[in-house]
Amino acid sequence: MNATGSGRPRDPRIDDTVLEVTRAMLLEVGWEQLSLRAIAARAGVSRASMSRRWPSKAHLVLGSILGATPDLTPFEGTDRDGWIRWVVEGSAQLFSRPEVRAASPGLLAALRDHDDLRNELWRGFSGPSTQLFLQNAEDPESALLDAKAVLVLAAGAAMFSSLIAVEDDTDALRGRILELLLPAATPR
Repeated sequence: MNATGSGRPRDPRIDDTVLEVTRAMLLEVGWEQLSLRAIAARAGVSRASMSRRWPSKAHLVLGSILGATPDLTPFEGTDRDGWIRWVVEGSAQLFSRPEVRAASPGLLAALRDHDDLRNELWRGFSGPSTQLFLQNAEDPESALLDAKAVLVLAAGAAMFSSLIAVEDDTDALRGRILELLLPAATPR
C-alpha cells in the first residue's frame, strides 16, 4: 500500500530515474527548455506518474538537486563551530554543482512566485539543521536567530559567488566568509 493508503505502492526506481534524468537535462537544455513532458519521455514514465510525485517543474527540480530531506550526517558530532563550518562548506558545494547553477535562475523566479514552495523549502532545510545548532543552548531563541542568520548568509554568499562573482569564487573567499561567521558560534 502507498503512503495515501490506496493504489499501488510507489516504485522508488521511478523516482530515482526521473530525478537523474532531470539533473542531466538541466545540464543539457537549461531551466527554460526543460519540460516535464520531455523528462517523462526520456525517463520512460507517464506524465501522470510524475504529476502524482511532483506537482510542478519547480518541485521536481528542487527534488532533483536537493533531495527530499536534508542530509544531516555532516553535522553529526559537531559543535557550533563545526556546524558553521559545514554550513559554509555545504552551501559552497551545493551552489558549485553545474545542475544547481543551471536551475538557479528559473528556481529563483519560481520561488518568488510560489509562497508554498518557498516556505516548504525553508522549513524543510532550515528546521532540522537549526535544531542541531540549538543543542545545549542557554538562550534557544537567540541561538535560533543566530543559526538562521548563518544559514542565510552562507547560502546567500555561496549562491551570489557561484552565479555572479564567479571569478572571485575561491577557497580564499570562502575561508574569509567562514572567519566572519565563526563568531556566531559563541553564545551571546
